[in-house]
Amino acid sequence: MGEYVRQRLLLFVPTLLGMTILSFVLGFLSPSDPALVVLTLDGTSAPTAAELAAKRQELGLDQPYVTQYWHWLRGVLQGDWGVSFISGKTVWEELTTALPVTLAVAALAFFWAMLFSIFLGTAMAIYKYRRPDRLLLLSSMALTSLPSFWLAIVAMQILCEEYHLFPTSGYGTIRHLFLPSLVLAAGTIGAVMRLMRDALSKVLEENYILTARAKGLPFLYVVYKHALPNALIPIVTMLGNYFGGLLGGAAVIELIFSLPGLGTLILNAVQARDYPLIQGYVLLVGAMVIFVNLAVDVLYAVVNPRLRSGGEADG
Repeated sequence: MGEYVRQRLLLFVPTLLGMTILSFVLGFLSPSDPALVVLTLDGTSAPTAAELAAKRQELGLDQPYVTQYWHWLRGVLQGDWGVSFISGKTVWEELTTALPVTLAVAALAFFWAMLFSIFLGTAMAIYKYRRPDRLLLLSSMALTSLPSFWLAIVAMQILCEEYHLFPTSGYGTIRHLFLPSLVLAAGTIGAVMRLMRDALSKVLEENYILTARAKGLPFLYVVYKHALPNALIPIVTMLGNYFGGLLGGAAVIELIFSLPGLGTLILNAVQARDYPLIQGYVLLVGAMVIFVNLAVDVLYAVVNPRLRSGGEADG
């Protein structure tokens, strides 16, 4: 297991370095001029060529791209992520102010995904090819197919506007996070439900399960004591990979429910061509996804005996 973890750690540095290059390059692929955006924020100004040149020099945009990247990367390594073109605040301050909101929504969505998908997927495997399985299978396909923004609007109209069960916007209590997190988790729940059904169905056909049932052990005891732990191995990997998707997918949900998270922040930054903030967002979210995937790899090694013994690490 130690060798397995070391191999994953060796991939961390080049992946993160590649992400810094990608986040920097993407910021300059846009045809718009950040200096022009900053000088025309009031919607009425018409800056001259001299004013544009001065602003580009002030923002460091007149330097070669390689020089700009090196200065930015060196600043990041020293804790200086740059300054927002629009707000004038440091990028790190902007990101850390919005980060707790997004993490709260994503973490609660991850909890709903884990809770409902495992429970309902297990029920589908137990009642396979029977009415509960068919109903849940249809529900899982609907959850996967429905766009999250449409589901958010419908849920807001019914649960917030009609029945007043949850607030339509704002942030501060668990009630503000309940509906956005549930909507965000819906697609993941539908996908993992089917994976859980297939994984558990295969495990229930193994010889050791048949032997346990032949000994007279209760069926539900066999499922939850022997079959479920082995069926969870692919689920751990899939849920870990989906956590990164939850972080990215929170942007639209945050915008609909007016949550002051990273999603709302980055959408405003993209509209304003705020390159330092965009670069900081890509780097922060990318690093978080890498850390999550690394944690999933370690957890996968913990629950998989073959990796603990080094059987798969060599292959």
